[in-house]
Amino acid sequence: MKRKLTMLVAVAALALTTGSVGAVTISDYPAGTAANGIGGSRHNMGGLGWVIRASETTEICVFCHTPHHTNTANNLKPLWNRGGQAPTAFTAYGTTLGGTTVANTDIGSTTLACLSCHDGVTTFDNLVNAPGKSGVTAGGADRGWAFAMPVANEFIPPNTAYHKFNTAPFTCNLCHVNEQITRLTIGTDLSNDHPVSISYISGKAGLRTTDTVIGSIDLTSDLAASAATAFNSNLAQNRWAVKGFISDTATIADILRDGKVECSSCHDPHFRNQSWDEVEWTWTQNGMTGTGDGTTWCGNVGEACSDGQFLRRVGGNTGSGVCRTCHNK
Repeated sequence: MKRKLTMLVAVAALALTTGSVGAVTISDYPAGTAANGIGGSRHNMGGLGWVIRASETTEICVFCHTPHHTNTANNLKPLWNRGGQAPTAFTAYGTTLGGTTVANTDIGSTTLACLSCHDGVTTFDNLVNAPGKSGVTAGGADRGWAFAMPVANEFIPPNTAYHKFNTAPFTCNLCHVNEQITRLTIGTDLSNDHPVSISYISGKAGLRTTDTVIGSIDLTSDLAASAATAFNSNLAQNRWAVKGFISDTATIADILRDGKVECSSCHDPHFRNQSWDEVEWTWTQNGMTGTGDGTTWCGNVGEACSDGQFLRRVGGNTGSGVCRTCHNK
């Protein structure tokens, strides 16, 4: 009985740790736990969302997935529910320093899926199969939904009709500075971002071999003596969200798609990664006044507002941990 009670206490403690706002210890995302949290993240755009809310539905998954009438163009999956741009609508990275070329026609389906929201062109409510009956439009269509933020002040009127984003006068950059907008809307020019849909070739650009176990990579020995314990030990964790779970045995091959680097190699759209130490306080700043306006939904706590950029690595890019996982620099 005593043993069972001890186990229950331990489980409860772990639950409190992983569910708290702002992860703070090395045990926040232990291996084997689910890489989850989309309900409390920016990717919940339903009516119960934290940051951007649609007035027409409380569903979360519908903005990307549907069980019926899926969009299968360009090999989009799984059960894809969005319209979006064709590969040729984007300007690919081109030729890298390593000599690998990415053409406009090479943009992979995984990256196209991300860009169907982040291209700065396709609206959030461009869906193939909207909730309810008779909502199917092949290839997707703008639904004309209104989106609101769960806060009201003189710059954000408490009326969802004002929040059809990208519709004057209330465009996103009315309240958000350019740095924030470029993260939300990458645009169609991908030549100024990290190469995506590019073959991962071991040795080029200092890339490690694909069979490298990520957890075995030493990211601290060449840094300050305090690196292993600094920033809540996040630099030394080397655990990544892979296939829906936190893993300490995953290899670099596990974060590639068909041997290529895609947006999803570094980002998991379902993982609200609050172990990031680089607090993004700028997410809560009002671009017009320079003062924070995010206290209503995240208390101006950077990690709670940024979702850790949905980075797969526990600890985010602390000490350039994401970059140095693949690049042996």
